[in-house]
Amino acid sequence: MGGFMSLWVAGKYPHLVSSASSFMPSSEFFVGPRGFDVEYRHEEMSGNYDGVRTRLVTGSRDFIQFYHRRMNATWLFTAPNHETEDFDLDHGTPGIAKTLDFHMRAFANPLPKPATWSHSDVYPFFDVWGWSVSSNRRSPGITVLENVSKSGFRSSVREWIPGGAVLPQVKLSVTTDRLYTPRSVQNVNILQLRDLTTRSVAAKADVEGRITIDLDGAEQEVGIGPAAGLAVTGYRVEGAPWAAVGRPVLIKARFLNKGAAMAAQTVRWETTNPGVTISDAVVKLAALALRASAEAPLVLTVADESREIVRVFAVVGGQRIPLDVRVYPAAEAAADFRIADSKAYPVYRRATELQELTLGSGNADGRASPGENIAILLPDGEGYRAAEILTDDFCVDRSTRQSDAWQDYDHVGASAKYTVASIRANCATGHVIHLLVRVQMPDKPNHRLRYAAIDLPVVAAQ
Repeated sequence: MGGFMSLWVAGKYPHLVSSASSFMPSSEFFVGPRGFDVEYRHEEMSGNYDGVRTRLVTGSRDFIQFYHRRMNATWLFTAPNHETEDFDLDHGTPGIAKTLDFHMRAFANPLPKPATWSHSDVYPFFDVWGWSVSSNRRSPGITVLENVSKSGFRSSVREWIPGGAVLPQVKLSVTTDRLYTPRSVQNVNILQLRDLTTRSVAAKADVEGRITIDLDGAEQEVGIGPAAGLAVTGYRVEGAPWAAVGRPVLIKARFLNKGAAMAAQTVRWETTNPGVTISDAVVKLAALALRASAEAPLVLTVADESREIVRVFAVVGGQRIPLDVRVYPAAEAAADFRIADSKAYPVYRRATELQELTLGSGNADGRASPGENIAILLPDGEGYRAAEILTDDFCVDRSTRQSDAWQDYDHVGASAKYTVASIRANCATGHVIHLLVRVQMPDKPNHRLRYAAIDLPVVAAQ
């Protein structure tokens, strides 16, 4: 599968590959160590291509075109050196001369080594951009390094990205590139994002100027040396349950100090994404002590519905920190849906085959109660389709994602996703969860995405 592999190899070894092109590739396969390989989806891996030029050739009559659109809906806005071209053809290799020209230009104008980069890897041992990572993981997972530079990085080991459960029991060792004065001692602050506890260690560089930091698989921010500064650890949408396209959205971005105490500063918001307007681009950020956090507002408007993400940058104190905001089209309220909490329903599998399926766990009363695991089912003809849950309500843990393989239907090797969400045990009864859900509707080669808004009251278990 050369189309898949060209992008896979470039994303696995971005420090070795200048450019990668792909003609109408398959977008998804299982990869990794034999015995604990993982589902790898190109659309989720755009962060692996810092320092690599990529080109995706698509066809308007290609049987894989839906999955290419899904890739471009993310890559065009988050992969900094990505281009795409569509041809009025079915599956094939059109415009080869144009693609060879793309590679010749890439060789003639090589990209510099990125000052800040990210990388996600399915192997427990890997090297990238001069850094070495090892772990004792012997189960499926993905090691994630984000916003890596001399001053620090974020790390986690997850079941899937971007929102899979972390694997905190993993022992992780990260050795930096040759960035520090040989045999110098660097102060390293390790902040656990789940509770903001901090561990500080004095790490001595080796004779090559590399330091080794021992971590676990939980989500952590690491600050290294006197240049350790701010991190953006996430965001919340103010006044709405999710960020919708076509209207102004107020984001509250969360800044965390992983270095020395900082005075109040000015944040300037920027984006290179087309079709995005930022209002009040300059805002104030409060003074922050070590491991203190504060929010700063961001108001943006996204003009089109073709994308699923917006990348903005917070420029503050000499740093340029990326923040990716998920955006969604307008969704109609769904009055007809089912809550699967251990009750069987006829659910579509393999795109078009109805199967009596029991999803979730609970008392099977079709309501959401604290401590239950639930799936949301949307009606479709004689059965139901299990939905992805996209909303970040504090009562919902949506880190468990399931796959429904569609290769027997569209012969691509890809899958549709759905969520089995946990209603947290401490969620108050009476709380209404505002959900955005999505199902993939079969219509080869132009599958459709159906979005729905659902108000889900949390009730006491009977």
